[in-house]
Amino acid sequence: MSTARSQFLASVNGIEDAVSLDIIAAGTTTTPERNGILVLRRGILVAALVTFETFVRDRTSELLHQLSRWPGHFEDLPQGLRDASLLNALSNLQKYASMLKKQKEDYQSEIIGEITKMAACKGPNFGFTKFVAGDYTGNISELGLKDLLLTFQIEDCWNTFRQFSADIGFGVPSVQQLLADVVRKRHRSAHVAGFTPAATDIAELGSSLFCLGICFDIAMTASVEQALAMWQPWSERKLKWRDGVDLFLVDHHKAKLRVTQVGKKRAIVISGDAGSIPKRLPRPAAGRVAVVVFRDVAGLPKSWLTL
Repeated sequence: MSTARSQFLASVNGIEDAVSLDIIAAGTTTTPERNGILVLRRGILVAALVTFETFVRDRTSELLHQLSRWPGHFEDLPQGLRDASLLNALSNLQKYASMLKKQKEDYQSEIIGEITKMAACKGPNFGFTKFVAGDYTGNISELGLKDLLLTFQIEDCWNTFRQFSADIGFGVPSVQQLLADVVRKRHRSAHVAGFTPAATDIAELGSSLFCLGICFDIAMTASVEQALAMWQPWSERKLKWRDGVDLFLVDHHKAKLRVTQVGKKRAIVISGDAGSIPKRLPRPAAGRVAVVVFRDVAGLPKSWLTL
């Protein structure tokens, strides 16, 4: 189980709990709302973006650790990933180390540790710095996320994310717009003194974060699995991440849980024990990832895991 994924889901649950508190969720159209409520809502909007960007960075680091088993040579990696690992990472590390120095923290150990990873490009065990994920001193953006995904050979991310989110039960949202809204509201909360978020501004934060998180996670996980099993076509950008995903949905059905595979109508498993379900599903073939999405009684995704 991914630690980054577990922490992300826990944080999303925490944000949903905060959003559902009566004093935060109740809106008013007759009298000005208390300043304390507005401050709390602004804090929640800031926390939402922190939650997502932390997940992006931590999950990328986990996947880079998996990519240390890259079966080819460093020169066989896509040019974009090589640049992100060395050229671009240097400037990102320098910014982060400078920030640590200003904060009187141990910037030297940070530099030595990450430079050591950057230098491990001869194999057979490769090293990749966490700064492949970008600038740790700034907030994530639509362009930054798209560039990171492209570094991992994931093209047309917004359209493929829209289709994937529809497959798991979110309808057909614009995932790009979800991220734009989270980023915009965070920036207004942090920098615009007169911003007064209403209850509606935070109502859907949990589902937005979940949709962003699962799309990013599964695309990246599938792409890394393809890279390790089929490195040459992956490096040449001949593979599509969505083609490497076996997707299973777990729904409530007559006091039990019913598991179906997307694209098939018949149930694969019917069980009263959620914990036993992953053990009863077929293991994915090399270069593929099996994704199990647990949905609530309304059919909305609430958690996921990979096999």
